[in-house]
Amino acid sequence: MSPAARAASWLAGLVGILLVAVGVVYLLVECQALPGILGPTPGDSSPRTTLGVCCAALGAIALCATWLLTRRQRAGGRPR
Repeated sequence: MSPAARAASWLAGLVGILLVAVGVVYLLVECQALPGILGPTPGDSSPRTTLGVCCAALGAIALCATWLLTRRQRAGGRPR
């Protein structure tokens, strides 16, 4: 397992976890209660469903990529 591949799998995993967490926050928290960095909207009480679903989906894709990278590395390289 090369150091570059190991770093790529760690980065993809961290980005995936972060995106899934942000997606869950967007889905469950009202707009007016969001932290400042996520863009609160005063007076709006609905969750940001579209943005939450997109973040969660991208996070799931990143986590799947991490799983595939680590699985391929454990198998000893490229499949024939």
